[in-house]
Amino acid sequence: MEDDISPIQELQSFLNEIEALAPTRQETEGTRVSYRSVPAEDVVEDSLPPEEDFGNDPFDETTEEETAEQVAVVDYQSAGVGPVVAVDCGIARLGETENGLVIALRASIIVVRDNQAEISLFRTGPVYLHNRHKLETLYQMGVHLGKQDHFVEVDNDDPDNPRPTKVKSGMAHDAHKYGDRFRNWFERLTQKIAATKVENGIVLLDGALTLRTLDTPDVFFHALAASASGNGNALIAISKQSMLQVDGKPIQFWLDDAPRRACYRNLTPLMRREDTERVLGNAYAARFSVLGPTFRMDVKAVDGQTDNEAINQFYNSALMRGGYPDILVRAHTHSYFTSADVAQLQAQAGAKYRLVPRGEVDLSGIFGPFGGRFK
Repeated sequence: MEDDISPIQELQSFLNEIEALAPTRQETEGTRVSYRSVPAEDVVEDSLPPEEDFGNDPFDETTEEETAEQVAVVDYQSAGVGPVVAVDCGIARLGETENGLVIALRASIIVVRDNQAEISLFRTGPVYLHNRHKLETLYQMGVHLGKQDHFVEVDNDDPDNPRPTKVKSGMAHDAHKYGDRFRNWFERLTQKIAATKVENGIVLLDGALTLRTLDTPDVFFHALAASASGNGNALIAISKQSMLQVDGKPIQFWLDDAPRRACYRNLTPLMRREDTERVLGNAYAARFSVLGPTFRMDVKAVDGQTDNEAINQFYNSALMRGGYPDILVRAHTHSYFTSADVAQLQAQAGAKYRLVPRGEVDLSGIFGPFGGRFK
């Protein structure tokens, strides 16, 4: 589709800019690098946990008495069937140097329509992020996400020439957070592409539709929802590791009183107003199969569509694997890094930038026989 050309070009253009900002081989020759150690059996999951820094305190005083909504059982017969597109993204932190870090990114878009699958992969090689360019790169990421001053402070005295002046506190003060700002940017632009890949279907995201977070400005989520709705698509996000508590109860317990079948419960009426304002759409506890666990599911239906209609269409259109959407499993499969992938990318980074590996710190002799792994 023509609509997804611009986001792809935006993504590729910025990666080219980052590559141009990376130090040359002459500048980095002999620079020492501390490579990320990955055991042979490991699969790398270097993303930061989701930002869900809110939830109801069971001891908070409330002015209104709210009761939980009844559990809704999935209505397969009346629900329609449509295409589903899913997105996931992964990051591998390959190593750190005295002046930056080296990462690699992978994202995937999986489209399933009429029992046929289409896979789009977005992958980088080693990306050297030099600390001296942190301000300008974070500024540019904010521009791409719709808010130029989200990560940095900006001097707008000259409207035609805004000038980033300072990285905001907490945005990228360590290598882990700095790398994850790139992973999040990469995933958000991929989601922007996915929202135009199907029509009258479901755009399925890994995570939550939480507003007011450090990594994503609200304007991006609202634009994403508008883009999805403009193509007739409902926006649904599934969180595997939700930390949200509603009325003092974690999400995974909110369907314990329900029959063991595919069902869901709207939790938004139980949440405080300041918490509901931080969710784009409504938050649900959802079970996708008879033996499946309970997940958090955020739903932003199409304009003119009810949440129930969107949810039932999703249940009717997506296959489940062990109680989890199979299409999200496939998106994750194409986005993670095995230990062999990491070793290969580290070798590429070393050759590309002439990096000299530093030896690993071995504390087993000091802490033996209790082990020397860092805690």
